[in-house]
Amino acid sequence: MILLYHLVFPDMTPKGTWNAGLVLRMAQFKRQILWLNKRYQILKLIDYVALYRNDPDLIEDKLAITFDDGYRSVVDLVAPFFESERIPATFFCSTRHFERQDLLWFVYFNALCSERSYNKISFQGSDYRLDARKPALETWRMLIRKARESGDPIGFADDLAQKYPLPPQVMRKYEGVTEEQLVMIAKSDVLSLGGHTHNHPYLDQLPLDAQIQEMAVNKQILENVSQTQVSLFAYTGGVYNHDSLAAVRSVGYDAAFAVNPKKTK
Repeated sequence: MILLYHLVFPDMTPKGTWNAGLVLRMAQFKRQILWLNKRYQILKLIDYVALYRNDPDLIEDKLAITFDDGYRSVVDLVAPFFESERIPATFFCSTRHFERQDLLWFVYFNALCSERSYNKISFQGSDYRLDARKPALETWRMLIRKARESGDPIGFADDLAQKYPLPPQVMRKYEGVTEEQLVMIAKSDVLSLGGHTHNHPYLDQLPLDAQIQEMAVNKQILENVSQTQVSLFAYTGGVYNHDSLAAVRSVGYDAAFAVNPKKTK
């Protein structure tokens, strides 16, 4: 079993806060992991993969823990816990923020619709409320859908961010990992890094050469900064196609992961 996490929040985070999903506080997260650690053998993801390839039956009572996207705040919260408990975890990190100081496109939508920086937004001639949880959730769903339909979710979000920029204190809550954090993870004997594309696109909307570019730039930045080999990759949003499999091999990843693995045409 491989567990996937995204955000973990400080314990003082209000219960009613909506951040594109349920709020998982650090105290709750610790209880989950410690409970699992008593019942399963938690392995480094690379060791889990090696066992599975040798014999799938060998992983029956074992699990690996992973995080997608690579949030600075999450690494700050959970890394000391994993180190103190000697529990392995892998962080699949995107790297766009090393090139330009902004948020991943869908993270911008999450922050825009959950942080109450604006009471409403105007989009394609209509107003959408952000001043209460239910309408903000509906607005978020609409933006994610429209971004996907546009064929260029990154450009779609960039255009909206020009009109509705987020304040610095909100940006800091959702910013990506730092160079210092990548080095720290690489030096750890329980933590490890994985690739997660540069811009976090929908891979199935890109031709093969663009998918290779997304993976290669991401891998190069992670390896150059951390000074360690990055051999594992997680498909962004769990979305991939046949070209994605070829791109993973072309870039030199040893294994790739999705929420729901599927046969591709």
